[in-house]
Amino acid sequence: MEQENFEPKIEKAKSSLKTSPIAMTLIALGTVFILYQFFGAGLLFLLLGGLNEANVQIFRLMTLISQFLFIFTPTLLFARWQETGYKEIFKLKTPSLSEVLLTIIGTLSLQNIAQIYLYFQDIIFPIEKLGPIFETMRKLMERTYSILVSAKSPLEFAFVVLVVAFTPAICEEFLFRGLVQYNLSKASNYKLGFIITGIIFAMYHANPFSFIPLVALGVYFGYLVYKSESIYLSAIAHFVNNFTAAYLYYAVGSEGIIPNNSSALFITMFFSIAIFSISIYIFEILHINKTQE
Repeated sequence: MEQENFEPKIEKAKSSLKTSPIAMTLIALGTVFILYQFFGAGLLFLLLGGLNEANVQIFRLMTLISQFLFIFTPTLLFARWQETGYKEIFKLKTPSLSEVLLTIIGTLSLQNIAQIYLYFQDIIFPIEKLGPIFETMRKLMERTYSILVSAKSPLEFAFVVLVVAFTPAICEEFLFRGLVQYNLSKASNYKLGFIITGIIFAMYHANPFSFIPLVALGVYFGYLVYKSESIYLSAIAHFVNNFTAAYLYYAVGSEGIIPNNSSALFITMFFSIAIFSISIYIFEILHINKTQE
């Protein structure tokens, strides 16, 4: 009689979105981008025919709904498709009071650095010399932002804050510092993960005139989550950044206040960099102490 072969069969592990963080990242970003930037924006255009002062309130409301519907909801659905739970993906750890204070200080100082950088960028690379297309694009973006954040009363300003500060701080952070950063860190390493996420975050906003400051902010937000394991810190930083810009526009008609003379400008730049560096240094010490404990 012939002996039967009882050797176990070795099956190759099948690749899927659950085991492929890069595929998950690309599909999630592509889905959200198409839903929000094309479907959501297209729906706004069809219904309103463009943004103006007459329809700005309904535009704000629909923008708020679109962020939760086309960014936040797909993010949760893709996260549920992963092998791990929400707590690990989104880093739902409560930060300490010292971490929150350092985050606010660091965000405000970095925002000041970004505004001064943009001031020098306009001097070194004036947009009007790049061509009429770039100048028209910039004016259109500035006009859209101006209408969106302009408020004539404290109640209207509160609604502006809800749309441009609170909602993005939740929806965008869960997408980028949650789902995207988790998967990119899994595919490479934690440091590279939050750096690449910051670059993607800047590209997502499709604003070539503020690309470098957006990268800096995105990387800083990712660093906060990487060190603290708390997405609440990046959400706070995101809110503080957007709220400050909206409030300055509401109060003085500008996103930032730049000193007039060169000496005051360089002093402001020096102290902003120093404060930001000190906040990072103290944050590192807190992290080392936590690790030792």
